[in-house]
Amino acid sequence: MLSLGLVGLSSLAAISTITLTANSLAGLRELEIRPFGDFSIDPGEQLMMTAEGDYVTYTTPLRGNWKITDGEDLGYFLESQCDSAKTCTFKAGELGGEVTIVVEANGFSDEAVINIRRPQPQEPPKPIENPFKDPLPAWAGEPIVELREHGIIYGYDDGRYGAGDLLTRGQLITIFHRTLLKMNLIAPRNDCAMVYNDIPGGHYAYDAACVFRRNHWTASLSSLSPDEPVTRGETASFINRVLGSALLNANNLRLGKVLAGGPYFSDVPLSSQYFGDTAVTKAVGIMQGNPDGTFGTSKTLNRAEAATIFYRVMKEVQKEGVRGL
Repeated sequence: MLSLGLVGLSSLAAISTITLTANSLAGLRELEIRPFGDFSIDPGEQLMMTAEGDYVTYTTPLRGNWKITDGEDLGYFLESQCDSAKTCTFKAGELGGEVTIVVEANGFSDEAVINIRRPQPQEPPKPIENPFKDPLPAWAGEPIVELREHGIIYGYDDGRYGAGDLLTRGQLITIFHRTLLKMNLIAPRNDCAMVYNDIPGGHYAYDAACVFRRNHWTASLSSLSPDEPVTRGETASFINRVLGSALLNANNLRLGKVLAGGPYFSDVPLSSQYFGDTAVTKAVGIMQGNPDGTFGTSKTLNRAEAATIFYRVMKEVQKEGVRGL
């Protein structure tokens, strides 16, 4: 009797396992190609895609067979095994046009069209009069000079700008503070007190640290480490905390919809602490990431990149008519 009972239980468990597996397979409702970003890319840019299976109550990546069915001459898959992969990366060539991608998995299929923007004639960099002793990179020359004219950035005492020098946390909040003041988004404060023990009175970042702390834009810690290099991820976080909501509203974008469209970068998964920050800064056109589809959250920002970012902030605020925070 006991032996038969065990056999019966074993058989029941096996049947249950088969039934569960069958139910799981039967529960697949849809297959969708999900991009890390959007389906409009520039020539030479990469786009990672996932074959996402919809099981009603949850979604999960599925192994699928990926094919380019139209526009084969406009780009190619980077991976050699896209015929059985959960993710596949497309790299655009140098021409514009539309490429049709199809993925098949578990009896389902989905189709997506990648739009490769047609190359635009490159305008030569705007001629500038370099006020610094050292050369400026052509791509950052205009932002650096314009921000200097607005009193937002300055060079070193020896007359150099140091475009390739790493930006520090103290320098970042100082540049950001000056940008907000210049754009009349905040009012000057004359009642600041020391808020961080490593930014005493007389420190160049003293006013910025006070304003950022009082507005809860920086953490309520005892120190800020103003001399530590700041990363791209931290920069995106600062911009999102300070301007994210205002710029989303100005662009008629809803945060929920922006987040639901992610992930946007191959190195910033949904679980990343910087996912929301990078999604917002990309959506509002401030930090777009790299041509290879990455964002580089841990990469340290340099002074030329910082000038370019806050030049975009200034232009976006002007264009969208943002008034006050």
